[in-house]
This record gives sequence, structure tokens and C-alpha cells, in this order.
Amino acid sequence: MLERTGQVMKKIVNPQTPNPHQREQQALFDQPYIDPLTEYLAEHRDDPSRASVLQNVERERDLRCEAIAEEYANEPATNAMLQRYQAGYRYSCPDQVAAFAERVERRPSTPEPEPRAEPEPATVDVADASGVSDRALSDCYLLMAIRNYSEARKACQNPADNGDVRSQANMAIIFHAFEDYASARVWAEKAAPASGKAAFLLGQMYATGRGVREDMDQAVYWYTEAAKRGHKQAQAALDRYLEDLPAGDI
Repeated sequence: MLERTGQVMKKIVNPQTPNPHQREQQALFDQPYIDPLTEYLAEHRDDPSRASVLQNVERERDLRCEAIAEEYANEPATNAMLQRYQAGYRYSCPDQVAAFAERVERRPSTPEPEPRAEPEPATVDVADASGVSDRALSDCYLLMAIRNYSEARKACQNPADNGDVRSQANMAIIFHAFEDYASARVWAEKAAPASGKAAFLLGQMYATGRGVREDMDQAVYWYTEAAKRGHKQAQAALDRYLEDLPAGDI
């Protein structure tokens, strides 16, 4: 079963010489936010007794920033999106935010509607029309990005129940990883009409017979739907399938 990076990192500390600050490290790794890691680094930077813990915390912070950067890499390079990125992550992930700002600067100059003023996410938890808050969505997406599936399942449940397609796709992937294929199928079918990831997962399930009767026609259908949404692994699966077909069947 996949474990999140923070839980793997704790093993770096020699178990025969336990670090008295390891509980602090684990508490930081068990919560989903990035700023507490940065604040811990700033507070204890000059403490030699925490040297190994600081190294681990910094590595975890950097991994979380990279995970967020990967999420924003799929977002449009607009001023509104940059403002959102800056509001949430400029303190802990300045390099990643700066890289996104460069994307915004390089984009072709086109008129862009002025974004509506948004409350600071650090102080106000804003809910969208479905009743799901930005913080809840952020927790779900971040925990999924760092593959903390146990916590992601809890964080994604409410957004998924309220119709957030990305959270529904996450739930499908989580249950598939936990080998609960019946639940994975339920969530994948909810999200697949609008999610390349969910469509690809359904294709995999039909191709392998996990949770469903093996059916390559269905697998190809869902791989095709995922590929239409730019899912590269789905396109690769289709290409491999077509290469294996006899010439007369193509």
C-alpha cells in the first residue's frame, strides 16, 4: 500500500538513536499544509540538535511545493490564477510561484477580465455554490498529489459527495489503490464523463478485469474518452493496443 512521503522520511532517522524532536517532525508531516513546515524551519534553523529533522522537514516542504507546482502547471497562465497562487503559496513556495509568474509574463497579450476581489484564504474559508470550501478542495488535491491516500480519502469524501469531479476521480483512484474495486468503479463512473483520469482508470479496470468483467471494447472506449481529454497514458495504451491488432482488424 502506498504511503505518503513524510512517513517514509521518518525512517531516515536512526532507530537506535531516536531523535527527541522526531515527534515534532511527524506532527508536521501528518497535517496537510505547507506553511507550518516553513514556519518550523524558520523558528529552528539555527538549532544543531534538530539538524536531521530540519533536513527532513525541508525536503517534505519542497516536495509539497513541487506537488502544488504540478497542479498549477495544468492551470491557465492568467493574472487571476497567479493572484490565487500567490495568495496561497508565496510564503512557502516562492520559487514555484515566481516560475508561474514568468509563464504569465510570457503569454500572448490578450484582454483579460478583471478578477473579483477574493478574501485571503489564510483567514477566510470560502465555500462555492456546492457548499464545498476552497480549503476542503485544497486539502483533497494536495493530499492526493503527495499520495497520502488514507488522509486523502477523508479529505476528498465531502467534495466528491457534493459533485466535485476532480475529487470524485481522486476517490476512484484511492479505492483502486486499496483494491476496493467495486467502490473504485462507482466513483470512476461518476467522474469519467468529465475526467480524463477517471476515464483512464475505467479503461484499466476493463482491460484487466478488476472490479468488472474483462472487456477490451469497453477498455478501448474509455481509453479513447480519456485520450480526448489529453490523457497521455490513455493515448499510449490505445497506441499499444492498435499495434497488437492484426492488420485486418484495424
